Amino acid sequence: MNKDLFENISVPVEKLVAREKEAMMQAKRKRKVRKATMRSLMVACGICLSLLGSGFVSTGMAEALSSIPLLSPIYKDFRDIASDKIEQDHLATPIDKQDSHNGLTMTVKEAAYDGNRLIVTVVYTGSKGVTLKEEKAGRQEITINGQPIKPAIGSTGQDDIKPNTIIEHHQYTLSNLDEYGDAIDIEVQGDNLFGYEGQWNVAFPLEKIKRDVTAFSPDATAKTENGMYAITADNVTFSPLSTRIDLSVDYPAELDENDRWPWFEYTVVDDQGRVYNGMKLQTGMADGTNGHHMVLTLPPMDEVPGSLTLMPSEQNRDVYDLELDELELLIPLKNLKSQN
Repeated sequence: MNKDLFENISVPVEKLVAREKEAMMQAKRKRKVRKATMRSLMVACGICLSLLGSGFVSTGMAEALSSIPLLSPIYKDFRDIASDKIEQDHLATPIDKQDSHNGLTMTVKEAAYDGNRLIVTVVYTGSKGVTLKEEKAGRQEITINGQPIKPAIGSTGQDDIKPNTIIEHHQYTLSNLDEYGDAIDIEVQGDNLFGYEGQWNVAFPLEKIKRDVTAFSPDATAKTENGMYAITADNVTFSPLSTRIDLSVDYPAELDENDRWPWFEYTVVDDQGRVYNGMKLQTGMADGTNGHHMVLTLPPMDEVPGSLTLMPSEQNRDVYDLELDELELLIPLKNLKSQN
């Protein structure tokens, strides 16, 4: 990515705080009504960090972002969970394909895919300027192999870094590991964007990052004493762009029938005492599973830890982050044989 495009540009704290508060409120309202993942990403005003799951942003993040120049790689500026590895190991694939008409150019700059996560960076430039404060929001969607993405976790982040330039960061954790194989066809589509009328489309092939992936099936389970709830760690996968934990969650059938099934939040601690929560952990749900298949995404790890401990909590109207000690789950990894 061209560093000159983003050099010496900072993001005001006040603007970021206002944007993230609005994104947080929108995400909470969506989750309270349906607890479902969004299937297409709508271009809207503000830094739409509406992480589908528990990835809400904080004021501390805004302060950190405001002091970081927006330059390549952009992943760190948008606090992607794999930003350090992407930069250190040069994991992003340059794309630099564009579609330009009616005064607006849409350029896909870079992308990264490891079978578990997909990341796409897009830059928009307009001859008459571009703004996130649109009177009528346009529509945008990214597809894989011609089909809409139905992720476990997905988000889009935007910022207007110059009067005529907006940069956009998309990230997805797929519902099922390696469901698309080693090579995929990506298409970025947009209609009526940033005050410009028309349709834009950039398509490109993308290959999986050629790095080792280590997967385990620990089959570790924690249950409540009354047997009403259980959490099982089905798979733990260490890939270039994340550490992924696939969970099966059992709960009473009547909760499924009346759409009151639980959504647990999690803190993860490894055997060295490193804690993963907040911006270091994303929680999502595999598409169409009503919370029975949950996916946790942590930063990528250079070495497989000896164990991971999951500490779930439940957020409700009366108690915030009530710890559920009975469902604390130890996932041993040290002596397990990998599936690879």
